[in-house]
Amino acid sequence: MDWKIRFFTTLRLCASAGEPLKQTLLILLMTISSSLIAGEYFEGFDTPGKPPARDGIHWGYTDELTPVAGWKSIIPGDGYAYLSVNSRALRKIKRLPDGSNFLPFQTLSLGPVGSNHRISIRAKNTAIIGVACILFTYREKSKVDEIDIEITPDDTQGTETGHPTGTNGGWTDVRFNTWANATEDEHNSTGSLHPRETKQSQILDSKGVRVSHQDGQFHLYTIEWRPESVRFFIDGVQQKVIDQIVPDYPSMVIFGMRQMPWAGKATWKGTQTMLVDWIDIESLENE
Repeated sequence: MDWKIRFFTTLRLCASAGEPLKQTLLILLMTISSSLIAGEYFEGFDTPGKPPARDGIHWGYTDELTPVAGWKSIIPGDGYAYLSVNSRALRKIKRLPDGSNFLPFQTLSLGPVGSNHRISIRAKNTAIIGVACILFTYREKSKVDEIDIEITPDDTQGTETGHPTGTNGGWTDVRFNTWANATEDEHNSTGSLHPRETKQSQILDSKGVRVSHQDGQFHLYTIEWRPESVRFFIDGVQQKVIDQIVPDYPSMVIFGMRQMPWAGKATWKGTQTMLVDWIDIESLENE
């Protein structure tokens, strides 16, 4: 069975759009009876096509932003995964019949993975105007659990929107979010999910200097997920810690990009590709 994830508009994915979303990640196309509760997993994309299921891990993809011909279009077997978006897909944000925004994805997913793991990807071209490049975990049953890293050159809802984004004095913005057993607050007119914790920031280097990831270089993005806390690292530098709202159910790990209303308007033409070198999942049980 091939496994292709679809995002259905009748449900909801809570990733921080800043307004109600009427969609969710539906991962019910196959039943997974086991998950990576405490173990190691690495994928370097050296073999063309869909990575084989192993160690309780299964793969899927979503190509809502820019359709692809299949798995080999994303993983050709040269050691990289290619997640691409065409500028035509970002001309405007589409509206759903209920008035909410349709915010499409271009992602790879694997899992499920439990807490007590360090989840890392090595990738470049993650600061693309018009989308948020993302590494996140997600689970939904009756409630929602999620952990996010969301990267965009200039967060239009940030305190310094309009700042330079290039390597000559500019920097890249980032959001770190968690939800745990989250549900919609019926008294909240925005329809957002709670409880939730969000920290907006800029990517910092080891000296605490704001830096740009529009530099053509590979960078390391890491979620260190323990039952009591989530620590976020970029290039080995701890960026933020969240320890109030921490999910603790096995979840899917998803990486790629998503059109977001706060990611700005794409001013480029043609195609942009987030290039992923590898994904690594390490156990934290003995650390």
